[in-house]
Amino acid sequence: MKIGIIVFAYNRSKHLKKVLDGLRKNKGILKLYIFQDGLKCEEHRAEWENTYNVIKKIDWCNVIFKQAPMNRGLAASIISGVNKVFEENDAVIVLEDDCVPHSQFLEYMTKALEKYSDCKKVYHIGASSEPVDVIDNGTDAYFLGRINSWGWGTWKDRWVQFSNDYKMLGKIKQDPELNEWFELWGEDLEAHILGSIYGTTDTWAAFWALTVIMKKGYCMSPYESLIDNIGFDNSGVHCKAGKSMLKLRAKDKLSEIILPEKVEFAQDYQKAFSVYYPWVNPWIKSNYYENAAIDILELRQKKESILEWLKSKNISNIMLWGKGRLCDYLIEEFAGKISIEAIIETVPSLKEYRNIPIITYKDIPNDVRLIIIIPGYDINKIKRIVDNTELNSKLIPIDSLLFDMKKEQ
Repeated sequence: MKIGIIVFAYNRSKHLKKVLDGLRKNKGILKLYIFQDGLKCEEHRAEWENTYNVIKKIDWCNVIFKQAPMNRGLAASIISGVNKVFEENDAVIVLEDDCVPHSQFLEYMTKALEKYSDCKKVYHIGASSEPVDVIDNGTDAYFLGRINSWGWGTWKDRWVQFSNDYKMLGKIKQDPELNEWFELWGEDLEAHILGSIYGTTDTWAAFWALTVIMKKGYCMSPYESLIDNIGFDNSGVHCKAGKSMLKLRAKDKLSEIILPEKVEFAQDYQKAFSVYYPWVNPWIKSNYYENAAIDILELRQKKESILEWLKSKNISNIMLWGKGRLCDYLIEEFAGKISIEAIIETVPSLKEYRNIPIITYKDIPNDVRLIIIIPGYDINKIKRIVDNTELNSKLIPIDSLLFDMKKEQ
């Protein structure tokens, strides 16, 4: 099988040099395809030319270099470049100029592309890890339902199915089975697709991810990342300042890469990934909170309140799931009358909020009386990750609570 190795670059010469240095430490590279996007503006010229000079100095392998005559942007550059390389290759391995590969990157990618080449339900091989707790299967990688674009590969017969048709999103959401799959593996993609429509994002990866979700395809991810993304330094267009969450494979860890024999999703994939790709349409979120606020106001006008309802049920201690204005309202209403034992967050960023401890779902005690869910639109996801019948029976979205109160009047 012929595999083309591709690097996409623009105007980050120092980043690109680190990527190339990492590739050089991988064995067996005879040919490298490099695509440099055309100059976007004069402000970028110096670094754009520096990047070109870094490319021209490569002397450790044969380089097929293409420089675009005009600036195409990320999506068009990658789609056209991958299509071009597939004209003479059966599979591709793709890196962008901020993805520094481990010295076993090519061993992993080549093994995977060769091992699963005839398994048509595998669509994508990713080289970067996901920051989730997935049960160890005894190998170096596992299967999931979502692509990752930080060092990746695929086959020609899978890529030919790629579509950047915006209607895909609607087709998925109209199909109950696909929509459930989408909610698990790609809910956040809707924001990227909408951004592409409005011209605020330039994405190819979101469309490739949707294509794979449409096929219910399998994607591979390593437990330890074979890519170090160095693009979180505000130097690029798509990765802004921040901190990479990748769990990196140690540089001196050079044991043989072992891949799964069976193509099956990770043992705990529904629980592990149920809230990893979250996104809720802002209109849905806003409408939910607005309706809850209206219901609270109507109850107050009738001299009713959540506090009095809890007292009538002899409930004196609860937990809240999620922060925000409704959470603040309940904290103030319950002050000194109902004990809020903790605020639950899926991924806590603080240890406490307004002197109330913040915990994860893993730390919820079984003897808790009631958990009021502030983001009630996420109740199905929350029940999946809690995955405890006894605890799930104690979860109540705030809109359901308010509905029950009005029904009892």
